[in-house]
Amino acid sequence: MTLRPKAFALVLAIGIAGVTTAVLAHQGATGVVKERMDGMGMLQEAVKQVGQMLRGNGAIDPETTRRAGQALQAHAGSQMTDLFPEGSLMPPSEALDVIWTDWAEFERLAAELDRAAQGLSSAAASNRAGVQAAFADVASTCKACHEKFREKKD
Repeated sequence: MTLRPKAFALVLAIGIAGVTTAVLAHQGATGVVKERMDGMGMLQEAVKQVGQMLRGNGAIDPETTRRAGQALQAHAGSQMTDLFPEGSLMPPSEALDVIWTDWAEFERLAAELDRAAQGLSSAAASNRAGVQAAFADVASTCKACHEKFREKKD
């Protein structure tokens, strides 16, 4: 999948805005809520690093791309779902209770993020188009999960 320039810019802007607002949203978080919010912040940072490289005209740094893919993978799959025990919606959590009523879909998207992150790590040594396609896969997975399982921002 390849993102068109406007769609790519939108995904990048959302990722960068998310990193900025995450710092404020994490205030007051404790326990598993803080742990998963911190993990999501790491995911956002990895997306931001690759997105900024792709947004520029310079060369793609394979090591930064590989590390970003590994960071994403470290917080995907069961590492992500384990941080969402039922009933952990205490503020400032942005998770919606639909996570627990559609757990199978949430698990599927967490596993898909793991697969997409592996793809990004593997694409690190490829050309710009390969990295961009792998990044688009990661971004679309994040977007699908956020649209269904995360509170909408005003």
